[in-house]
Amino acid sequence: MSKLIFDEFPESLVARYFRDVSDNDMLTVEREQRLARRLSRSFATVGELAGQPEPATIREARACYDALPDSVRARRARLLVERSRELLIRSNLRLAVHIARRHEHSGGSGMSDLIQEANVGLIKAVDRFDPARGFRFSTYAYWWITEEVRRSQKRGQRVVHTPDHIIDEIRQLQSVTMRLHHRLARTPRQSELAQEMEVSPSRISEIRGFAAGELSTELPQGGEGSASLGDTLMDDQLDPADLMRGRDRVRLLAGLMVQLNEREREVLKRRFGINLQSEQTLQVISDDLGISRERVRQIEKAAIRKLQQLHLEESNPETGAP
Repeated sequence: MSKLIFDEFPESLVARYFRDVSDNDMLTVEREQRLARRLSRSFATVGELAGQPEPATIREARACYDALPDSVRARRARLLVERSRELLIRSNLRLAVHIARRHEHSGGSGMSDLIQEANVGLIKAVDRFDPARGFRFSTYAYWWITEEVRRSQKRGQRVVHTPDHIIDEIRQLQSVTMRLHHRLARTPRQSELAQEMEVSPSRISEIRGFAAGELSTELPQGGEGSASLGDTLMDDQLDPADLMRGRDRVRLLAGLMVQLNEREREVLKRRFGINLQSEQTLQVISDDLGISRERVRQIEKAAIRKLQQLHLEESNPETGAP
């Protein structure tokens, strides 16, 4: 079996998973019966120590854990339940793979996604299995695994998990839209769809939003091992280092500006638009301050030279003027 799988999925993570799964043997009838008896005894112990009715399934037993006393007997019963749970899961992974492979070409989902959903169904079956009923676990698990795989195919290849009832509403809306389109010979209005589905018009908008297409940023672009879609998207987020450098510049400028006189600060703020909506021309500053344009230019140049000298002295204290 493993050789056949490797031929179909060479050098892939799925093939590696198949190889690991093939190391776990299915439980024989005798081993499964012994496991069922051991679970039943553990359930009885858990219920007795927790002071609750005897649990019938692993899920019910696990719900009693918080009420168990801190004793050797309680720890042993809990350990037996967890080990039995793990054994049931591991010994039936091949069954989950088998069911996933049967649905590989019927829904469009990838093999890895099908295996994941099959394993989810297997875990649900393990947690809900009642060993006292005498059924074989594989028979019970087959339905749960198949049902989970079918649900995943019903949801389709959606990046974000969508609840089953939302999927049903989406499919119902699609069906009603098509039916009304044929009947009316035009695209049905939102109010008409709402009336047909017996919901509010706002609910139609919500369902359409849920049905909108999705793209994963991990979608490969090109061959295997190439860049993903996320690698090709522009990152609008600023680098934190750039943000810190910008803040440092503002603090440095504020520290230098206080060392200028009032007129020099006023001219520089206006010329470079510091704390203003935009820069101002020499003429505007000249008119506001009542001095000539040439005088404004001189003040600007003198203030800039002073700032450069102050910055040089702060950056290299040893070279500063005495």
